[in-house]
Amino acid sequence: MMLAEEVSELWKWPNFLLLAGLLGYMIKKHVPALLSSRSQQIREGLEAGEKAKAEADARAAAVDAKMANLDREIAELRAGAKADLEREADRIRREATAELSRIEQHTAMEIVSLGKQARLELRQHAAALAMDLAEQKIRGRMTPEVHATLLGNFEGDMSARNQGGLTQ
Repeated sequence: MMLAEEVSELWKWPNFLLLAGLLGYMIKKHVPALLSSRSQQIREGLEAGEKAKAEADARAAAVDAKMANLDREIAELRAGAKADLEREADRIRREATAELSRIEQHTAMEIVSLGKQARLELRQHAAALAMDLAEQKIRGRMTPEVHATLLGNFEGDMSARNQGGLTQ
């Protein structure tokens, strides 16, 4: 039995060496490609991380620059808004002045027109009063004798006209 054990022990070493050789061959064949692709993935990850860090740093710098300029930009916006407000107020003042001038001219023309109309009405009223007064004076002086004389004169004038009109 001893011999069988020794033979079996003897075959263990060549089997081990054969197995170790095959494992070594397989590792040598596949591990470099595996390690190479893993190294490439790690490098790409590091490059992406560095790129992301650079972008984040650039964004942070831009935000810092904006923050630094924020007070100046706010001051510029306020100054611009104030200038716009002053321009708008000036425009409104000019328009109000022009509108007020137009209203004053219109009012002056209306006053002149109303004055002319009032004078015309006053003249008409004065003429009506004068006619009424003249009528009252004539009626007060009108006696039956004066009335008869006026009618007689009127009839004479009419008949003279009729006769003169027929002969022409």
